[in-house]
Amino acid sequence: MDTHTSRIRRIANAVGLLTGGLMLASLTACGAGGSGSEDDPSATPTTAVPSESSTPTGEETTVPDISPSLEPSFEDSSKPGSASQTTITGTIASGVESGCLILEYDGTVYGIYGSYDSSIVYAGAEVTLHGAVDSGMMTTCQQGTPFVVSEAETAS
Repeated sequence: MDTHTSRIRRIANAVGLLTGGLMLASLTACGAGGSGSEDDPSATPTTAVPSESSTPTGEETTVPDISPSLEPSFEDSSKPGSASQTTITGTIASGVESGCLILEYDGTVYGIYGSYDSSIVYAGAEVTLHGAVDSGMMTTCQQGTPFVVSEAETAS
């Protein structure tokens, strides 16, 4: 009757007990029992060995389910560096690095990234871009605040 969950619980309990025992041993070795030198017999550390069949309180411990998410979301504002949907309008310009595009809007220079139609978004084009700022994004263009385009249209 050894399920995956019960194995995880036993491992988590053992790690918790072992961690507590190691911390106790460290505190004992560094404690008021002496100078802590190797010659001092009162500075002998003690360690606790966890019991595999019991928990500190005798109760089952619940291990939280922390499953990673692999689905990126442009609208997840809880993620560092992401923001809600934004619309910017202006003239696209070439960046300082080859192949990079920028757009200055309301005093801010944005680096243009994402999936967009290159027949609409190119250097010299007047455009309206819908997307999100991602200030945590790593880029090779080294210019502007990263703006990830979700939709692009010619400015009217």
